[in-house]
Amino acid sequence: MIRKASEILEKFIAEEAKRLDGVKMPHMPTLGSAYEEITRQGIDNRFTIPKALDLKVVSGFISIEGEMQPEQIDCMLVHGDGIKYGLTEQYIYDIESVLCIFEVKKTLNKPDFKDALEHLSKIRKSYGQLFEKKLIEYDYEPDLHVAGKLFSQITGKPSPVKYRQIHDLEPEDGVLFYSLVQECYAPVSIIHGYGGYKTESGLRNAFVDILAQEKDSNGNGFGIPSFPTLVTANNYCLVKNNGFPYMALQGVNNWVAISSTRHNPAYIMLEIIWSKISQYFDVTMPWEDTLETENLAPLLTATVRREGDNVGWWYRTNEPSEKILKREANTKWEPAKLSAAAITLTNLMIWRGGEFDVSDGSEWLSDKFGTTFEDVTEELLSSGYFMNDNGFLRPIESVSFIATADDNTGYISTDRKMLDIWLKGQEQEFVISNFIFM
Repeated sequence: MIRKASEILEKFIAEEAKRLDGVKMPHMPTLGSAYEEITRQGIDNRFTIPKALDLKVVSGFISIEGEMQPEQIDCMLVHGDGIKYGLTEQYIYDIESVLCIFEVKKTLNKPDFKDALEHLSKIRKSYGQLFEKKLIEYDYEPDLHVAGKLFSQITGKPSPVKYRQIHDLEPEDGVLFYSLVQECYAPVSIIHGYGGYKTESGLRNAFVDILAQEKDSNGNGFGIPSFPTLVTANNYCLVKNNGFPYMALQGVNNWVAISSTRHNPAYIMLEIIWSKISQYFDVTMPWEDTLETENLAPLLTATVRREGDNVGWWYRTNEPSEKILKREANTKWEPAKLSAAAITLTNLMIWRGGEFDVSDGSEWLSDKFGTTFEDVTEELLSSGYFMNDNGFLRPIESVSFIATADDNTGYISTDRKMLDIWLKGQEQEFVISNFIFM
């Protein structure tokens, strides 16, 4: 369903943009409005968004607690009715009724890219202030299920059960957790460039350059919450891996916060929009059961560091050449692979009530498998499925599925449907274990 819907959206956008290219329009505001209308009508369609949920795409302004924000919004996906501004086609919506915000650019160049980042950053900062006020003054208690899972996957540590427990975390973990919770609730932000960068590396390098240059006198720049969820230019995209729906790790505390792609921008945009709709309304969207997933190239690895009294984001970039970035549009999903030693340790967890006391150690691992207990622990934590809960290794989620082969190596996933699809394509036989931890 989503593949077909994205193809229709892509064709609609391409055809309407082609029509505009055939008309010489020297008046830039009119030209800009025409491209904004393409985005609006492309998204505001029955094959793109479920109309039964009272969703629509409008232009206008965002209001926070009755105060209209100065930034005009090119397009925004909203729920319910807003306030029409006079006789214009501009609408004012409370930010908590806004699911997605679009900055539309006919040609995304570096100055426009920078302006769009700053524009969206201001809105996100205002949302953050509202979020803080709700927590402090209104005793707001957000649902931490998704953010908690993401936090544990990144850090290998248990997450707070109640938001107020954020104060029990180390400052570095507190900043990360705060950012992940906001990612769950803040509106999706999309910079939709029709043209612009001609290469994937060009778009990546522009983003890195802007981050390096945009610092105040104290050295403060863009934090993770300020990053847009998606940036498109021609067929190239920058994607924020915030779990909605994309996530990428390179080991414990190595979160690939931003990746890039060079194919299927309409599909990626729709996946992000559908993920937000699913989270906002707690509904299931018509996803496809397929192992195909977008072939993401890591760009920015993010960690939080403390230097003296200051705590902030530290970024490490990955900057391959355009030649290296050339690749297929899709790759195949597969469960996380576990060595025979790791499978053995998971079996011990099951036999010991679902967890393993790390203080016990396991010297026999070296004799039997030629590896150390520390290495196996690191392997399990890096898989994104286990954490160290105050000295006890255990799975992050309550139900996991482990497929074990004849050689005692195996794979783990929390998605049984995807695991079954993957197993059907394998030549060897596997034994499935349900790892249930309550």
